Amino acid sequence: MNSHARDSMKSLILLASMALAACATGRPPPDDTPMAELKDPAQLTYLFGMGDKACTITTAKLNDLGSPEVMVKVGPFAIDTHEVTVEQFRYCVEMDVCSEPVAYNGPNGIQDYYLTLTGDPNVKYSNFPVVYVSQNQAREYCAFRGKRLPTEFEWELVAGGPAQKREDKQLYTFVADKGPDAKIPSGCDKNVAIGACKGNNADARAVTTSSDDVVSVGGVKVYDLAGNVMEWTASDGDEPKASATAKPISATCDWDAKWTCDDCVSCLASAGSAAGTKCTMCSTCYCGDDLQLSSEPTGTTQRSGCYQPKATPICPRYPANEQPLDKSYTGKNAATKRIIRGGAYITATASGLDPALVTNCFGRSDARIIAKGPQEDPLVFVGFRCAKDLK
Repeated sequence: MNSHARDSMKSLILLASMALAACATGRPPPDDTPMAELKDPAQLTYLFGMGDKACTITTAKLNDLGSPEVMVKVGPFAIDTHEVTVEQFRYCVEMDVCSEPVAYNGPNGIQDYYLTLTGDPNVKYSNFPVVYVSQNQAREYCAFRGKRLPTEFEWELVAGGPAQKREDKQLYTFVADKGPDAKIPSGCDKNVAIGACKGNNADARAVTTSSDDVVSVGGVKVYDLAGNVMEWTASDGDEPKASATAKPISATCDWDAKWTCDDCVSCLASAGSAAGTKCTMCSTCYCGDDLQLSSEPTGTTQRSGCYQPKATPICPRYPANEQPLDKSYTGKNAATKRIIRGGAYITATASGLDPALVTNCFGRSDARIIAKGPQEDPLVFVGFRCAKDLK
């Protein structure tokens, strides 16, 4: 059986299971979310991150290095055009495939967001994004629909576009200006659910209702990548490099920026020389696959192994031959955290975060603000959307 026939068979099996599900619950299942496809090879290699023009991860300054910058390539994939809704997720729970959210309230203090006090569905919020779900719960739902979670590399390609240079990258889906100097306009009145707009008093909204927070992928509209709720991805995240109070992500080794990424690569390239000896002063080398080298690694092989491209481009400018890092979906995770991407409706006051961080960083296509464990307590401003591989 060829791959096309196998895919067709899988689709028929999924449709049959959904038909049986309708009989089991006495009502038809909610429509599956339409997907936008990215499969043109010319559109699958792009600039990930913004280097020294990135959104900061530290709350001390807004011009610190905050995200790696590297050319990456991904495999052909499709992504949901909107976040998974309360109604869609609720149906998965009713079918005993998904577990319930940890709380029934919702964004902005909405009561009975998921279910009413009598245990009935609250249809008022059926088309709002589901929240209070862990990454494990998000993966369960996507598998139920024959899909998976997107990687952060796929997510950023959709949000920022297939730019090859910084100046061509779409930092905000709702701001016309591109490149590192793009800003959310003062007094932003855009139709987007993000705290920096609408007088810093945005609310979560039903999916596909934003007229400004939209990107076009092959003529298909994809909604709410900058706002509404943040979104789980399948990608590894290392808390010291992705939290709002961490050192800049480009700082490696001792986390005090004593040696930059380029410094350490130069050290490794000249192991045994005076420069190579300097590398042993790094306290720890994180290798992207939970391999922690000692403070004084010995041998060229052990040293050079620290900066091989792994699950996340910890050292973004490696390899030296400037070939794009292959970040196609593998399903493998090494770190204990998972990256959450996108902006949300939350305001600085409501979130307790640095106001400048929320205003300037949330909603950027390159922002990597939060990483949490797959089973950690879910958040009220985090939801998800699904993706799948294309042949």
